[in-house]
Amino acid sequence: MKTYRFLLFDADNTLFDFDASEKQAFDEALEECGLPNPEGMYEAYSVYNEECWQKLERGELTKAELVVLRYAMTLERYGIDYDAAHLDEVYEKRLSRLAILLPGARELLAHFYGRVKMYIVTNGLTHVQRGRLSRTDLPKLVNDVFISEEMGSKKPDAAFFRMVAARIPGFELDKTLLIGDSLSSDIRGANNFGCDCVWFNPRRKTDDGGLRITKTVYDFTELRSFLEEHV
Repeated sequence: MKTYRFLLFDADNTLFDFDASEKQAFDEALEECGLPNPEGMYEAYSVYNEECWQKLERGELTKAELVVLRYAMTLERYGIDYDAAHLDEVYEKRLSRLAILLPGARELLAHFYGRVKMYIVTNGLTHVQRGRLSRTDLPKLVNDVFISEEMGSKKPDAAFFRMVAARIPGFELDKTLLIGDSLSSDIRGANNFGCDCVWFNPRRKTDDGGLRITKTVYDFTELRSFLEEHV
């Protein structure tokens, strides 16, 4: 049975409940800026945001363009005349203060602490991710945190993972397992890099995009059971 020595965890919607954090930060940002928040506006923003992140992953947008465009598109849809860059600045400030973990995430890391080397790999914005992490004890439970903005590359690019590997002492590709929820960044990134991967799929999506997936799990109980057998 294969044994893993290095676990690479995605952050958002794998360890953090990003959906809940994003919604709260969005609502608070609109309120702080004195803007209306009509029904459906957050859902529209979420669609634009996802589209922009996918364009970033494909190299069609820069991070600086992404953060403004997602709000510019939302404001235009609702006919609101406001500085999209400022709204995003307020949103990011609010988001950096929210550290809502998925139930069971911390317990999973604590359970395997000391038994295997664990790392967080995320495409998030540096000041947002560092701010959120600082409000938890996750940094004490993992060996290191790698953020795309700091690395100068991003998931799913193999270059991002090569940079991560270069900073992990004694790294072994065939002993490495990535755990993440995103097919487009996490699982494709693992495929590009050549390491095994677990698709964390609590929403029970059925289309895996034809990607190579070592194991699909639907909750932390299943993930813990799988890891118990392989670390």
